[in-house]
Amino acid sequence: MSIRYIASAALVGCALVSSVAAAEAAATVVVATKDSSERSRSSAQFVGDGLGDQEEINQAIRSLPQAGGTVLLTEGTYDIRKVEDHLGGVIIDRSDVVLAGRGPATRLVQAPGQETNVIRIIGSGVGRIVIRDLYVDANRDNNPIGEGDPKVSHARFEFCGIKAYCQKPGQSGAEPCHDITIRDATVLNARRLGIMLEGRNMKVIDNTIGNAMSDAVEILTGPGEIRGNYFEITGRTHVAVGSDRANSMIMADNRVHVRKSGDIDIGFRSWADSQRHVIAGNILTVDPGGKCKLAMDIRGFGAVISGNNIHSDPSNEPLCLLISGGNTLLSGNCFENVIVEVNDKTGTDKPIVINNNLMENSKVEYKAGRLVTATAPS
Repeated sequence: MSIRYIASAALVGCALVSSVAAAEAAATVVVATKDSSERSRSSAQFVGDGLGDQEEINQAIRSLPQAGGTVLLTEGTYDIRKVEDHLGGVIIDRSDVVLAGRGPATRLVQAPGQETNVIRIIGSGVGRIVIRDLYVDANRDNNPIGEGDPKVSHARFEFCGIKAYCQKPGQSGAEPCHDITIRDATVLNARRLGIMLEGRNMKVIDNTIGNAMSDAVEILTGPGEIRGNYFEITGRTHVAVGSDRANSMIMADNRVHVRKSGDIDIGFRSWADSQRHVIAGNILTVDPGGKCKLAMDIRGFGAVISGNNIHSDPSNEPLCLLISGGNTLLSGNCFENVIVEVNDKTGTDKPIVINNNLMENSKVEYKAGRLVTATAPS
């Protein structure tokens, strides 16, 4: 090969690399706000003024090419307000979008009196969306109403930190959302749910999640995965980790910490008539004075509960782990101050197996169902 040909090939290669780099750069749109650094503001395509910053974020999402891309929010506090005739502040109504920040330094805070979702994903068949490295504060104390028509599906659940559902409440016919991932984010102070995702292949991974009047995290439909998250419960919360009408769910490696001031109904919940849940490797801890009615509420069929560590301080009332569905295996867990209640309400007579658990100040209480093997309390 001649030196000239090598040089020409190298130039062509450089041109190709430059072309790819340019294409990638074109698919990333940068947004800054009023208190972002001067450097961040100067490099951004959209700059908010600290009042209604959802406008610039939504413009950036709309500006992405048809193939999709990334909207990068620089550091700063973004004031989020309800978009008229929409169900949120930040609206993602198209597929192939990454909404990313710079970790806790990128704060999306719902302004007082907005009564909406901070981030709403909506649209028939919308999918392949990632939300990551953001701090989302739904500011529930200053958005206290959180009401909707209880007779209309989803209407009373449009007051979340992050919500994904394919259509408006009460509508029908849209294709479900799919392939949505929330990761490495902080989501706090939800009037309804911290994160609510309906559709297939939904994932909530490695987030820090706080109080929610309903569920801190809930996935509907399934399959889905809630893994590696830290839940700090310091106030009133209904459920930490939940599924609703969801099959083939994994809830694994999560840590739920109920502090002294925490008051939660359920740590982990699977829904009635659901199928195939794996609930494994989780830690639930209730500090002295903390309140938790049910450590786990296991409904449906085909649940495997293994390798979990559930502890409540002896000064508290014992935690209850309720099993109300069959084909359920409870094995290899560590329980401290826990009552495992077997009360199959399905009437199907499917087996419930309980074995090889470490039971410290804990016991199994049988009420109904086909209990095959039980661990004797220590």
